[in-house]
Amino acid sequence: MALIIPGIPGSIQNLAQERTLERVFNDALFPRQLFRMEATPEVWQANLGEQAVFTRTGLIAPAITALVPGQDPSPQSYDTEQWDAVASQFGNTIDTHMPSSNVALASLFLRNTQTLGMNAGQTLDRISRNRLFTSYLSGECSVRIVGSIGASTIAVSSANGFTQQLNAGRISPVSTLNPIPITFTAVGEPANTVVSFSLVDPSQPFGPAVLVLGTPLTTAVVVRSGILAATRARRLRIGGASTVDGLSSANILTLNDVISAVSRLRDLNVAPHADGRYHVHLSAQAEAQIFRDNQWQRLHQSMPDSYAYKELAIGEAVGCIFFRNTQDPNDTTVNSKISLPGIGGGAFLAPEIGSEITTEAGLAIRRTIVTGGGVLYEKFLDEGAYITEAGVTGKIGEFSIVNNGAQVMTNRIRFIIRAPLDRLQQVLSQTWSWSGDFPAPSDALTGDSARFKRAVVIEHA
Repeated sequence: MALIIPGIPGSIQNLAQERTLERVFNDALFPRQLFRMEATPEVWQANLGEQAVFTRTGLIAPAITALVPGQDPSPQSYDTEQWDAVASQFGNTIDTHMPSSNVALASLFLRNTQTLGMNAGQTLDRISRNRLFTSYLSGECSVRIVGSIGASTIAVSSANGFTQQLNAGRISPVSTLNPIPITFTAVGEPANTVVSFSLVDPSQPFGPAVLVLGTPLTTAVVVRSGILAATRARRLRIGGASTVDGLSSANILTLNDVISAVSRLRDLNVAPHADGRYHVHLSAQAEAQIFRDNQWQRLHQSMPDSYAYKELAIGEAVGCIFFRNTQDPNDTTVNSKISLPGIGGGAFLAPEIGSEITTEAGLAIRRTIVTGGGVLYEKFLDEGAYITEAGVTGKIGEFSIVNNGAQVMTNRIRFIIRAPLDRLQQVLSQTWSWSGDFPAPSDALTGDSARFKRAVVIEHA
């Protein structure tokens, strides 16, 4: 049966009918979603703009004391904690002017399709990456303006991890009744609490802020000293410095650092992914650093023709699968950055991940992340429900007929081809759309005081 779409040229209709467009779009998406693949997809019955709260249960303490003969055990209970997600819609579009090249209509259209597919893949990968790193870099910031003796506020580089606190298992804003305990890396300044905050720019929730303290400062807290929340996600910083400014070019990644990260995940009973391995996302530079590691070289001393050296790819090792990921957050892969004050003047903050990407000396901070099972969720809305009675709903990855054009859904992303609606009927539109969120669930009820425990970020040069 022929596919007829009013307003769309016959050559394009043939491509749609042969599913060429679907294939090109999907091929452009797949290799660019390494962070997105960490998310467990779950369909979410929600409306756009809706915030949903999910509950995670804690554990009952082991009953190691013998029961008294003749007495029943006492009823026990368990704690619960909350984590949330916000339903938002993302998308982009591109127009094709059909008369531009009468000879190469199909190739021009396919080129636009592939470009749009790359944009969809990179966009969702960045969103999932930002959600992941925002959670696992939370609770650590640096002082932006000198904190004076007796001051009850302090200006910091990022509000990430200092705005919310679990109170009786519920996500609640920080307050005098719900404070976040903090410590300072500045010598002599005692522990304190954060009871409120104000953002420098409300449009950047993880950007610079002013924290309100529970008690006044007792010393002058210098610029670039660190503030650590008790609930912070634990990072592994090569060299053991208390702040990112302690990193130097000598602090490179080794295989033993990955082993240390895996050890923390196992100590916290974090399960591996469904493939039975933990996942390591590292840049090409970080991968090269491991190949220079003496421990790694000793492992392959008698195997010069091993797969790892043939392909310059680590593959599997130490209970992990290693993924070469060029989208780690750095100076070239963030949308914006904010200059932070300091002696060297080289510190910059990426507000989309709520942390610095360069040190005070201008050294680029490289971050390798080791993840375990359940580290991230993809709560997606079924956009097929957006189609009204005016169109016919199709299945994911298949075309369906809608008003004025054709629509395809692939990898939970809606891909729409709209017939020309301009007066000359010459401009054909293509659009992708995805609705949902990438929430990172918390595990504050078990293990240490860290709120997020299913991944470890390794910071190195």
